[in-house]
Amino acid sequence: MRRLLWIIPGFFVLAAAGCLTAPESRPVPDTLPINLAHLEHLSEDVVRGDSVLRIVHIYAEAPDYHWVDDPDEGTACVDDVARAAVLYLRLYELTGDEAVRRTAEKLLRFVLYMQRADGLFYNFVYSNRLDINTTHQNSRAEPFGWWAGRAVWALGTAADVLRRANPRMAAQAAAAARRALVHLDRTWLVHYPRTRRVNGRTVPEWLVYRYGSDASSELLLGLVRLQKAAPDTSLARMIRQLAEGMARMQYGSMARHPYGAHASWIDTWHGWGNAQTQALAEAGYLESAIYEAEHFYPRLLVYGWMYAMSLDDSTQVQRYEQIAYAVRCVAVGLIRLYEQTGDVRYATMAGLAASWLTGNNEAGVPMYDPATGRGYDGITGPGTVNRNAGAESTIEALYTMLEVSRHEPARRWLYARGAPPVEVTHEGTRYAYRVFSVQEKDATRSVAVVLNLSAERMELLEGEALARFLREVTSEPVHH
Repeated sequence: MRRLLWIIPGFFVLAAAGCLTAPESRPVPDTLPINLAHLEHLSEDVVRGDSVLRIVHIYAEAPDYHWVDDPDEGTACVDDVARAAVLYLRLYELTGDEAVRRTAEKLLRFVLYMQRADGLFYNFVYSNRLDINTTHQNSRAEPFGWWAGRAVWALGTAADVLRRANPRMAAQAAAAARRALVHLDRTWLVHYPRTRRVNGRTVPEWLVYRYGSDASSELLLGLVRLQKAAPDTSLARMIRQLAEGMARMQYGSMARHPYGAHASWIDTWHGWGNAQTQALAEAGYLESAIYEAEHFYPRLLVYGWMYAMSLDDSTQVQRYEQIAYAVRCVAVGLIRLYEQTGDVRYATMAGLAASWLTGNNEAGVPMYDPATGRGYDGITGPGTVNRNAGAESTIEALYTMLEVSRHEPARRWLYARGAPPVEVTHEGTRYAYRVFSVQEKDATRSVAVVLNLSAERMELLEGEALARFLREVTSEPVHH
């Protein structure tokens, strides 16, 4: 997480770039399924000529939650504005709310403003005068990387969602995305199908940053939407090549490190931005998405969230920070698998994963506040919560809550609480499991996520099946 440094007050300013104002004063519609109040608070509208753009301030610091910006990087960035655009576009797609659509379009105008003539994107502006930071390592346009991928995600989503409501902007978004994708081909996909061997693993060399399976996953989400809006063979090839590369960076199994996770990089897995299962499911490449959902995601639910782990040393695990950006990748990935397969187990797991936001975490603290719409910045250590509420955490929490709450089998477990994990051997079979419970009216409903480590099989047990399993395994000595 970037360091919190200084505060810029949010009053009206008039500058050469145009008239800069706070967002239009209007209540968030009561009918929306999530609370946008804090995200609206983080946002600021900028008038340039006859266009209104929207920026999203990167940080807000407790307890007052004023805007907090970074003097080295800047005030707002494509990374956050693009993910906000995806959220608003998705909300419009689901609700048809015209105010939400207009907000999405303002965010998209900022993304388009940050694109160079050659198709690449700068990331940060220094201030609400929209003075672009062209030199910081987290803002330079070259090479095609994280912020270009997120820009394509937003633009591809716009090309699909706005086809009828605003065909002109949909076409503009599609054209901008395609200009950027020229660089994807020239810089990274040109290396397809080259691979290398690293400590016994095969690593593809044609992903974003050559080995960035994580960055490639967020890009793929945009490509899938763009292909849906205006299909062509070139986009289909890009989708196939990126999906193939991500699937090849999946190693281990339920009982073998790194447990069937999609690696983020040559030698590491981390949770943030590791949206391979979500992207592969949306793209229709289900095999390795299902494998991660059956092998690695249950391990996270049973043993708890991690920040990162080494692929080469199973003892090198970093537990903190635990953040909404990692939870979204798992929860929404499982929702997409449920939507693709109809397998209710994935919806159940999605609800359990998202319950981290409602307080089912090791700090026992809700990390999303539905009363204010704040997404808190993370759990930084045992029982320690960072109560700042920046753009990334807020948007990722809102997006997760939106997608999970749409489906009753997932929503049912959104407020579950987990007992401690248990490891036990019963009749020669090794199990690791965790029981989650939620109060439903006058009854308590429970489900267990069970890892059969001997057979490398995941089970979700409820009702009599759960009761029978617990009777059997608790007759053996257990280790908590």
